[in-house]
Parts: sequence; C-alpha cells; structure tokens
Amino acid sequence: MQNNIIKYTGDNSELFVRVPAEGLDADARIIVPETHNAIFIKDGVLMDTLNSGSYEVFADKSRKKCKNSAVEVIYLSKTARLKVLWGTKTMFDFRDPETDVPVKLGAHGEFEVQISNPRKAYMVLIGAADRFTVQDLKDRLSVRMLSKAEPAIARAMRAGGLSFDRVGEHKDEISAAVLPELSKMFEDDYGLRLFSFTIASIVISEEDVAAVRAARSQAKLNAGTCPHCGAPCSAGDRFCAACGLPLGGKQCKKCGKLNEAEAKFCSGCGARL
Repeated sequence: MQNNIIKYTGDNSELFVRVPAEGLDADARIIVPETHNAIFIKDGVLMDTLNSGSYEVFADKSRKKCKNSAVEVIYLSKTARLKVLWGTKTMFDFRDPETDVPVKLGAHGEFEVQISNPRKAYMVLIGAADRFTVQDLKDRLSVRMLSKAEPAIARAMRAGGLSFDRVGEHKDEISAAVLPELSKMFEDDYGLRLFSFTIASIVISEEDVAAVRAARSQAKLNAGTCPHCGAPCSAGDRFCAACGLPLGGKQCKKCGKLNEAEAKFCSGCGARL
C-alpha cells in the first residue's frame, strides 16, 4: 500500500480482508474493485459502506490531522464463498419412528456462505474483535448453525418417518428440508447468504442400534410374524416354519432387557445370555 492509495491486492478467494493504514497523505484515496464492497473505518469510527469505485479518505485536508489518523478498510467479497465443516459435539435426542425407542444421534457435514449484507456482516461478525480471523468466523458460524441444525434434522427425520437405517438414502431430502430454516437465520442474524447445507453422515451408538432392532423383533413376534423372514407364526412357536430360525429375542435373566435372538451378551448389562 502506498501512502496515498489503499486498495485490495488479494485473489478474491477470501470472504473478507482487513487493510490497516497510518501516516496517510492528505490526498489519500480508497480503491474498491468491482468484486468487493468495503467498510471504511477512521479513528475507530465506522464512516461508510463503500461500493466499487474511488473515494477520498480525508474531507479535511489538514496534513497534521491526516498524518495522525488511523484508517482501516475491510474489503468484503461479493462472490467468494466460505466453506465450513460442521459436526455435532454431543449426541442429540431422537425417537425411532417404528418402535418409539429413544436413541441419540450425531451428524456431520458442511455448509457454504457468502456475504449478502456487508454492513450487517461487519457489525455482527467481522467487527466483533480487533483480530477476528476467517477461522474465528468459521468457528462462530458452526456453533450457531448447530443450535438450529440439530432440532431441524430431528424434525425432518420425524416428518419423513425415517429411522436410523434409512438416513443414508435420504440425506439429500433431510438437507433440503433443513436448508430454508438455516438460510433465514444466517440472513437475518449475520447478513450472510447460505448457498448449501449437506449432511455427510448421521451416526448412532451400537447400543441404541441393538435396542431398536430388539424392539422391532419383539414387535414382529407380537404381531404373529417371524422377525427374520416375516412369515406368519402361531403363539407358542419357538422356531419359524418357513426359515427355521428361532422366534423372538433373548430376555436377559439379570436385567430383563430383550436382546436380538443371535446375541450372546446382553446389550443392557453385558451379562452372558
């Protein structure tokens, strides 16, 4: 940066860039390229939001006053997109729609944002701290997004009647259902446009998987069908007449939990079955 020119010199791959300046000449100017907007700050005061063009830094041409002024320009890209990886730090609650068994889910994926309202983005996010970095921005957005995404994912799964073992084939539909809610939050709260939101995977503990499968097996048995092949069976039958496998699960003598028929140890207390 010359003493009379403040300009953006990056490659437009970053969401925002700070350019501080001191000891400027009285005729110093700010150059804003077509690819950016800019926030002009002088002596700690937000002076203006600048569109592309050339602007005077000082209306008062007093050389002494100009030399003693601290100027900072925040260049905010109109086109750069920030990709943020997200992941739940703790599991969130969900009930299996087929069995009503409570389980805990975790998820991770990514989302992509772009600045839509430069002034709001600066006031709420970028100007929040003197050394606010792009990584700080990613961390803050990820935490805020999760507060909305976790319940939204659970609602979308309930609305679609999706159990944990059907999530993989419906990740795109869940993401599409969550996107509008997250988009409104990012726009209203941060002045950011959300371009994409994807779910890479949803995970469930092995213990919860076993509990859901045991409940499904018991439900099929109670309905008079084989839990393995679905063939009809009669009360008192110990083995399926169609596939020959044992009917029902194994009930733990120690804690009473129903386990899958093939289980060797109880998923509730670990006792041998």
